[in-house]
Amino acid sequence: MKSQNSQPKQTDNFHDWAAELSQESSIHGVPYVARRDLHWTERLFWTAIVLASAYYAINSCLAQWDRFQENPIVYEYEYLFALRNFTLIGVTLCTSYADEKSMEQVVNQTWGVDPRQDPEKARYYMEFLDVLNHLQYKTMETLSPFENDTTLDNLNYVSMLLDLQKKVIPTEIPVVFASTITEVGLCQTTSQLNRYGNPYGKIENLPVSKVKQCGFFSECNWSNKPFNTIKTHMFLYLHDVNEVMLPDDKRTIFFDAKVLSSYIIGLLLHSVSADREVRNLPVAYRKCRYNDENYLEYFSPYHPSLCRLECRIKHALSLCHCKPYFYAAAPEAPVCNISGMLCLARSNWLERPCECFPLCRESTYNIFQVEEQNGGDDNYTGQEFERTVIINTKLPKMGMKRRVVFSTDQLIMSFGGAIGLFLGASFMTIYGLINLFLTFLAYKCKESYFKKL
Repeated sequence: MKSQNSQPKQTDNFHDWAAELSQESSIHGVPYVARRDLHWTERLFWTAIVLASAYYAINSCLAQWDRFQENPIVYEYEYLFALRNFTLIGVTLCTSYADEKSMEQVVNQTWGVDPRQDPEKARYYMEFLDVLNHLQYKTMETLSPFENDTTLDNLNYVSMLLDLQKKVIPTEIPVVFASTITEVGLCQTTSQLNRYGNPYGKIENLPVSKVKQCGFFSECNWSNKPFNTIKTHMFLYLHDVNEVMLPDDKRTIFFDAKVLSSYIIGLLLHSVSADREVRNLPVAYRKCRYNDENYLEYFSPYHPSLCRLECRIKHALSLCHCKPYFYAAAPEAPVCNISGMLCLARSNWLERPCECFPLCRESTYNIFQVEEQNGGDDNYTGQEFERTVIINTKLPKMGMKRRVVFSTDQLIMSFGGAIGLFLGASFMTIYGLINLFLTFLAYKCKESYFKKL
């Protein structure tokens, strides 16, 4: 009879680990799967039950994850009347005014051509100046007639525009508008970020009227007499005063003002706010940003308009290795000459979409009323001295608010609820299974190592 010491040592096998798994796990059905005293059909039945429960638990968790990614935020109405103040609207005025005398001076200063001595050559350069003065980011193909003229390269186009429009550049004190270079040419703006359109070669703010607060018990009107003594067509852009003007943007309102008319424009403000919990969500899930969540290279703080400007600058650099002259940002980047701007026009550089999230807290506007006034019959000549633009802002009594309905902690709890419902497991159960699996791997590695010795 063999003694106890002479009996062979029990080896590690599946049964031992399966038994330990059934002891460590609180998952419903696993102990029945590991029991050897049950018929194999019973064990197969419980295996199917466990697998089906695991399938539905995982499927439910994935559904909750998709919901967290796609719809963690809902919009609800909140009461605003007399509870909040808003910043007064920002205004950008643009015109293509340039008289013949200014053009002749620019031609003489730039190319040394006297219109009286060489009228044909002067007329050619004046045609170029007229195209330049009306040039916009969507119309750069109008430069095609001048593509092969090297005398038009390496010029400071912005400085030439300043000389052409010197009669309409604001000089009054105190200053209401600041000169700014935009995608639609040289303009005037009340934007507090006018440093990113500074036409004088520096990224610094120019003097401009201060931001005014607008409330239910304070004045919400803006009034000005733009280009008072000059008869010129005016394009009006209305936007958030803390942003730069971006044409064709849904947050920018465009209004085409006639030459001799005064206007009273009624604006309706729409407010979008956010709960504090919104900031705790990842940006990719809430699909909006706060001003201090800036990731832009050329601009700060974050604004959707600045994001789109940077996107267009980088896309232009990638396509034609230069940026259009109307971008003051990225001063180290080369500025396009005529060939470079035509390269961009032919490359359809504006078709590339820019992924720029809106602000989590923002105000948008729309025009609900326009009243036009003029001086009377065609013999009246005083309109250009009296042209006035008045903007009346109507504040909303209700506003939209971003509210979190599915936060990160709710996601974790939904995972726990699904796993607990279908499997009867908890966080400690999962931890125990992971610990058992790592112990199994360590044991197998150790056993393999000693076998090699």
